[in-house]
Amino acid sequence: MSDEKTLTGQCLCGAVKLTIKGAPLRMAQCHCKDCQRASGGGHMALAFFKSDDVTIAGETKGYGVTADSGNTNTRHFCPGCGSRVFGENSARAGIVGIPVGAIDQSGWFEPQAIVYAKDRAAWDKTSTDIPNFDTMPPPPPASK
Repeated sequence: MSDEKTLTGQCLCGAVKLTIKGAPLRMAQCHCKDCQRASGGGHMALAFFKSDDVTIAGETKGYGVTADSGNTNTRHFCPGCGSRVFGENSARAGIVGIPVGAIDQSGWFEPQAIVYAKDRAAWDKTSTDIPNFDTMPPPPPASK
């Protein structure tokens, strides 16, 4: 995906809109039990962007949970329709995770890693051609 492309997205009812400028820093699929419950499926597909590259218009509510690392993971959703629209982690200031399903065009998404593979449901078939981690790996080194 080019840095020059602008992505748009929204919640199910359209009350919360997303505008994203810039390429994702990382793309992954998470199989942790929290993501399974939040998505209603076997995993959540997420793209991570610099907070400064993301504009969110509309009211959201947040729900924070303590991750196994001890960090707080806050999922933000539309209070009208319940759609998840972004997430933040207390250990990664300046970065937001966007569920790829909230983005209008998502053909550019290519997960670079599978996390919490130990919790993957047997029926949820995901790639073994990319790194699969049983838990959350350390963040990749900062790009220069």
